[in-house]
Amino acid sequence: MIIVLLCFYGIGLMLSIKYPSYFILYYILASTKFLGFIDPSSFIVSGIEIGYFGLNLLTIVSLFFKRRWYVIPKEMQWFVYFIIAMLLYGIVKPFLDNNSSIYLAFMASKETWFYFLFVYMVVYRDRIDNTRLLSFIKFLGIYLSSIYLMGLFIPQFAPPLYYNESFVRTFFPTYISLALFIYVIRIKFSDIRNLKDRLIIIYLFLGLFLAAHLSLTIMTLSGFILYKYIYDNKLTLKKLIITRFSLIAFLGLSTALLFIKGLYEKLVNNIEGIITGENNSLNAREIYNEFRWEAINRQKELGYGFIHQSSDFMKEFKTFGSNRFMERFTVIDSGYVDMLIKFGYVGTTIILIVLIRYYALGFFKAYKNPLSLAMSIYLMQYLFVNYTWSVFTFAHGITPGIIAFHFLLSSKDTPIQDDNINTNP
Repeated sequence: MIIVLLCFYGIGLMLSIKYPSYFILYYILASTKFLGFIDPSSFIVSGIEIGYFGLNLLTIVSLFFKRRWYVIPKEMQWFVYFIIAMLLYGIVKPFLDNNSSIYLAFMASKETWFYFLFVYMVVYRDRIDNTRLLSFIKFLGIYLSSIYLMGLFIPQFAPPLYYNESFVRTFFPTYISLALFIYVIRIKFSDIRNLKDRLIIIYLFLGLFLAAHLSLTIMTLSGFILYKYIYDNKLTLKKLIITRFSLIAFLGLSTALLFIKGLYEKLVNNIEGIITGENNSLNAREIYNEFRWEAINRQKELGYGFIHQSSDFMKEFKTFGSNRFMERFTVIDSGYVDMLIKFGYVGTTIILIVLIRYYALGFFKAYKNPLSLAMSIYLMQYLFVNYTWSVFTFAHGITPGIIAFHFLLSSKDTPIQDDNINTNP
């Protein structure tokens, strides 16, 4: 195991210094558990996972091997400062409150370190081949969709780290969504009606559906419709298009409610369940997060920072069940709860404002082009997905989000290959 770990680090360090483009691909592969065959999180020393933490540490160490690494474009500087401030606040806050040692807070901060991928990509931006990166994301989306389809028919043939005896789960379907937004550019602006690309988009949607993250599937579908049908080819919103699409959507929904037996009653019952608080899934989520809401209400404004599950402070809160996510504040399926625990209402608001400020750049004229707009739509869906899946504070959202943000910032110099589509406005 030690030899494998050293090889993992050695390859990562060599690529990060000499071949930045390949290091980004290596990093993405690592985040997918190397397509389901090698799990970096299995590298554990004294009960501490060091695989992904070491990989993120490499991204920082390798910065200092780049000449003039400290020269960062002005429009990217503040996002770098934001990442550093978020990390420092989360580590120092529990120490100042006497809730945790610096060491435990540091250990609890490991998910936030995935944001340092952005710093690496900024420093080595001139040596990253975006065309290769786009191609790889497209491949990855198709591959992960294929795994979910395999799980439907022959799950035992799925990669070992994706197969859990009763179901298939990949790392991560957010890459499928990102690949889909790359393909929608191709079908919207291609001069030739490419049947292959359209079939691939259907295939990617099938993968998303089988991944069973409903919020991600719905928001990706909404973003796809917005980009493909509501924005015109000049990337402007036309009132006529919006009106026409709204009418079609209304007629489609009305037809479905009239002719699909039981759909209306089921929809009404679900809405009533949400309003009255009798919805089973929402009730389960509230019970599951009860001790977290108790903590949030004790310190609403500024949160607690990064609290490790081994901290004595955790003993003050009564938890139920033996699930490992019930033993810690960190929660993967309630993103805003996770943010409120760490940063409070004030900190969460600031973080969302900063992220929206940067992630929405593709909507504005100075940055808008086919690729940047698609990436902004992809990133904006996080605001809604985060309600049921922690995409702002866990690797499954942070890593593809940083890749999309990189595409957004460098979109003016990034062609969509294979069909002579250029993203310059």
